Amino acid sequence: MCDIAGLLWRRRLTNAYGGNFCARVSADSLLVTPSLMAEEKHCRLVPDDLMLVDLDGNIIEGTGRLSRETHMHTTLLRAFPTVNAVIHAHPMNGMVFAAAERPIPSVTEATELAGEAGLIEFAPMCTPEMSAATLAYFESKRALAEKMPIAGILPRHGLVVTGQSLNKTFTMLELVETDAYCALHWPK
Repeated sequence: MCDIAGLLWRRRLTNAYGGNFCARVSADSLLVTPSLMAEEKHCRLVPDDLMLVDLDGNIIEGTGRLSRETHMHTTLLRAFPTVNAVIHAHPMNGMVFAAAERPIPSVTEATELAGEAGLIEFAPMCTPEMSAATLAYFESKRALAEKMPIAGILPRHGLVVTGQSLNKTFTMLELVETDAYCALHWPK
């Protein structure tokens, strides 16, 4: 998880305003990144920064402060037993689409099966409404979400990607960011 955090920063897949992620470690617990991991640590995490939490967001082990978006992560993991990781990030090219409130089209073969990163219904960040809207989006794509990583866009906020492992989820984030880059630089 610490390596993935560093990659998020170095590859400009998140910015200093935010980003957080989790990985399931058992049926009812997950490791989560701390609040302000990008702003205060520039995603340079060590294992002691991570917290073990239950699916209700209660800290089992660790001393950090949970991200305000932990509820979104636990909501998705409770609803999707085959999803084992969630990444929320603010990738440089993907943020153009988030700011414009437009889906990121699938323009490469690598994302063809997953399709576009569509829009999640807008809700203020870090609210129960945002968690509910995110869940509704992934529920609408349940057949795909249960078997492969997929992405959605939080309008004016960032991206959310779910997947069956942290590595596969990270890979999909990077592939969607590549689609965003390609779409932005597509010859008109």
